[in-house]
Amino acid sequence: MLKPKKVSMALLLGNKKLLDQAVETLHDLNCVHIVDFTEETDFLSIGRPTEVASDASNKLIKLRSLSNFLGIKQKYSDNPLNEKSLLNEFDAKMDELDSAVSKLLERRNVLENEIKNIEIHIHDLQPLSLFPLNIEMYSGYKSVSVRAGYIQGDHVDIETEIKNVTTKCDISFCAYNKTNVITLFSPVELTNAISEILERYNFSEIHIPELTGDPEKLLAGFNNRKEDIQSELESLENAISELQTRYSEFILASDEILSIITQKAEVPLRFATSENTFIIDCWIPDDQFDNVAQVIKDRFNTSIFITKLDIEKEEIKTENIPVEYDNPELVKPLETIMDLYSRPMYKEIDPSTIIFITFPLFYGIMLGDIGYALVLLTLGMIGKAKIRSEGLKPLATLLIYCSISTLIFGILFAEIFGFHLFGPHTVVLELFGEHSALGEMFSNFHALPILERLGREDIPILLIATALIGVLHLNMGFLLGFRNEVVSHGVKVAVLEKISWIVLQLGIALAVLSAFEYIPVVGKTVGAVVALLGVVMLIAGEGGAAILELPSILSNTLSYTRLAAVGLSSVGIAFAVNEIVTGMLFPKGGLFILLGIIVLLVGHTINTVLGVVAPGLHALRLQYVEFFTKFYHGGGRKFDPFGYTRKYTEEK
Repeated sequence: MLKPKKVSMALLLGNKKLLDQAVETLHDLNCVHIVDFTEETDFLSIGRPTEVASDASNKLIKLRSLSNFLGIKQKYSDNPLNEKSLLNEFDAKMDELDSAVSKLLERRNVLENEIKNIEIHIHDLQPLSLFPLNIEMYSGYKSVSVRAGYIQGDHVDIETEIKNVTTKCDISFCAYNKTNVITLFSPVELTNAISEILERYNFSEIHIPELTGDPEKLLAGFNNRKEDIQSELESLENAISELQTRYSEFILASDEILSIITQKAEVPLRFATSENTFIIDCWIPDDQFDNVAQVIKDRFNTSIFITKLDIEKEEIKTENIPVEYDNPELVKPLETIMDLYSRPMYKEIDPSTIIFITFPLFYGIMLGDIGYALVLLTLGMIGKAKIRSEGLKPLATLLIYCSISTLIFGILFAEIFGFHLFGPHTVVLELFGEHSALGEMFSNFHALPILERLGREDIPILLIATALIGVLHLNMGFLLGFRNEVVSHGVKVAVLEKISWIVLQLGIALAVLSAFEYIPVVGKTVGAVVALLGVVMLIAGEGGAAILELPSILSNTLSYTRLAAVGLSSVGIAFAVNEIVTGMLFPKGGLFILLGIIVLLVGHTINTVLGVVAPGLHALRLQYVEFFTKFYHGGGRKFDPFGYTRKYTEEK
């Protein structure tokens, strides 16, 4: 449970004529991690894919292109299709689908190109439609230069400057989109002089489209055509949606079958082959090795030989051994958190079981509210029931774990949506009256809360308690690190690098307890000696640079006080919302009661969202940054068995 699943390295040697059958067998077993063969020799070379590889790969590429066009997404299916039937009708259905998609795609491209051209014409015609001239009147002159464009500045000034150059010109202005549009007809020989004037007013020329007729009428025509195209594009999108619905199951199932065929056809590229034999290096879980060996013996007798190799004798590096988690079902959702960081090395401790306890624990301490816990529990249960994605489903389960922890601490803190459940300010007392039996029972119950998180006297206790939790968590990390170092480098290195930190903390603790007179004064001297011993051990194990790491033990410990701080911020927001509603809005009555209910709903909804995100991120940080750095290296390779877990098809 605290270690990855044990695996053994194996060697398969067989007759090359049986290669296809061997591939089928290994694929069906779905528990063999194949090691790629890379070092070719005079005797051995990399195997070749089977004849179907190219055809299946091309079909898969084409299918996925169509799938991408139709926007097909993976989904859960409780009606798997028969593989043989699907393969028989595959070519006909693919031709039918390809033809339909090609027509839609071709028509869509034509319409999209047309609408782009229309939008360009609309952009050019809009400013020109402000003037009473037909489009053809802006071009076709030999002795007259025609300019149209946008200018900045006073049109009177520009008109004066141009007329100082020549009076043989026609100038028109119109306001358009917070700027001015100018049309200018002038003699060709004065083009340069007028261009210089226009540049001083940041002239930006308008393209004159090669059209004829009234710009306003042309503009109306283009707008009408644009609406028609948009309507047709919507029809095309509806047609695409219909194809998506009709062919979704076919595409997903065909993708699965072609992926399996391609996987089988291309796997010989990972084998070593000679003229008559093939060799497969692989890893097999210890608990499945006997079954694999028996299946191979039953199917191939002595034509294919399998043997287990000694990892130590083969001098296999730890980082090359694939890692498969070996956790009970309850712990498996936490493997998602492990993979976000890094999979453990084969000989490392797998901390999944530890964070199964500590992650929800930290989450619950921070949020600690019955109301929010019930909301999160409901969301988690809905997510677990509705989510089919293998990647997201563990997160829904993890939310359930965290909500249970939050509920427990919510009871201990006696909080429900920021209201007190017990004590003189209990919400039950406010709802049922001070002298009601229920109100008196809840207000006179003194066992809870164990701590009042907004109480002046209890906040320091909460901060100290969370710091002590940090001390325990960090030292658990050092002990796990001690075990990992013993396995990797021996007892001496493990003691100097990991136990030294525990010795240092022990010395500091003795000195502090003595300073506060919890133990005799001699504890200061003993503590100083023990702490010094810890520093010496640390330097001996990690070198002089270890001195620079000494302050980290304090910062790491204080980092755990975020368990109190994040919780205080959450309950503070809830308390503020409740005070605004119960102290300011509800007493005014009437519409203010409705407003108060809205404020309650909005405020607690926002706080719930913050309650999901903030405690999760901070609990994650304490695992990754404070805890893992004390013992965990990670970097393990994922155990990736040759095989396929079907979702959309079945063999019969």
